[in-house]
Amino acid sequence: MMLKSASKVSGSRASTCHCVGSANAGRVVAASAQPRSAEPVVARRQALLGAAALLAGTALTGQPGLALAASGGANNVGSYLPPAGVSDFVLFVPTKAKTPALRAGTVDAANPYKFALPPQMVEQKVANIASGNYCQPRCDEPWTEVIFEGTTGGRVELIVAPLQKLTPRKNITVEDLGTPEFLLQRVGNYITGTYLDEDDLVSATSKKLDDGLTYYYYELNAPYAKVGGHSYTACTVKGDLAFLFITSANDKQWAKLEGSLKQTVDTFRA
Repeated sequence: MMLKSASKVSGSRASTCHCVGSANAGRVVAASAQPRSAEPVVARRQALLGAAALLAGTALTGQPGLALAASGGANNVGSYLPPAGVSDFVLFVPTKAKTPALRAGTVDAANPYKFALPPQMVEQKVANIASGNYCQPRCDEPWTEVIFEGTTGGRVELIVAPLQKLTPRKNITVEDLGTPEFLLQRVGNYITGTYLDEDDLVSATSKKLDDGLTYYYYELNAPYAKVGGHSYTACTVKGDLAFLFITSANDKQWAKLEGSLKQTVDTFRA
């Protein structure tokens, strides 16, 4: 079972600079024998740095109120997201302007996906080419909504694919796409980022959850995967979109993080 590779690209986002003019612009001040205090200059510089941090945090989180929490050294999600009521996890629910797909209305902004994750996770930037910004609202290929990485390892990524990528049929459920094992042949390369071998599958199960949707769950051990050979994924269909919520880690990390990463996947709702 060999599948075509799916590339995942990360990139950086350009920063915005706001310049502040001086109230003394254009005035000529006589030289003084006494050195002028540097305090006003330092204060103004600190204010500008604070504004830059605010802008950078807003760009990362998509939520101005969370900007300061996402800047500097306090950018783990536990410093700004609310408790999820699951272990010590926090709850992530995107705002309407969070991603290109949400802004374009491709993903339902009124009832978006949500999940809980460990407080040590840090949100990562998603490049335009990976986010689908260039093709919304009519993307033909899958795109990445959000990415989080743990300070001690582990990765969380949400990939969304237009349903037409998997079937020409409309108004269907994930069960209509076949059994968990059958569907894995179609989406396995999105999970690994390369291809999928039959021997990589550790387990495949399905469960209907409280949101009325059925989810397929896959555990893979794929040593050649681009990001973490071990992965645990939830897959479901909502509207005309297929959702792949993927957690992954390398061998050493998986031994410590398997429980928390699987628990993260169990909280995902499309």
